[in-house]
Amino acid sequence: MSEKYKITEKEIEKIKKIKGQCRGQTIVTTLQAVLVMEGKEGLAKIESRLKELNCWPDHFSNFNKNIKVFEWYPLWQDIIPSVAVAEVFNWGEEKMKEFGINNQKVSFFEKILLKYFVSLKLLSKTVTERWRRHYSVGHLESAEINEKERRIVLRLKDFSAHPIFCQLLCGYFQSAASFVVASDVITCQETKCAFKGDAYHEFLITWQ
Repeated sequence: MSEKYKITEKEIEKIKKIKGQCRGQTIVTTLQAVLVMEGKEGLAKIESRLKELNCWPDHFSNFNKNIKVFEWYPLWQDIIPSVAVAEVFNWGEEKMKEFGINNQKVSFFEKILLKYFVSLKLLSKTVTERWRRHYSVGHLESAEINEKERRIVLRLKDFSAHPIFCQLLCGYFQSAASFVVASDVITCQETKCAFKGDAYHEFLITWQ
């Protein structure tokens, strides 16, 4: 278990006080991504740790049946499991990006929505709406889309969950970009972060 990302009771209390809700699908994809990367044994470890933290609601058990993907749930139910993953498996930034990539790949919402993204222009018009389909708080916008220079800049405002969650989002955005750019080599990095004193989170996506 990682001491670097160890969750304290103070952090749990702080995260639970964050206003906002998430769709059930975000929780499902988080737990499903654990299964993809760590199997049933890994998911059992996450369940054990979250129960220790009193953060394993009854509907997390048999989550594919008990969690309603289109219903709203408290935001912490998406954030805390993601932080627990970093702690339990001792994952650093790159592994959390991989976790975010797997979150995107197993997302029911993304499979439906991204099939309509046939151009970068369409992405610029719909990115904010897509965020709102997942979260009731925060504002995601495309600050720059430059096809010639092969770069996309996304800004996420009024949403600060936990520093490790930023890397999950990096992976998520990187994977989502693969639907709209013709490249197998895509990267995403957080260039601004609210946890480092910036006014918002900013993500730079580039491709070759």
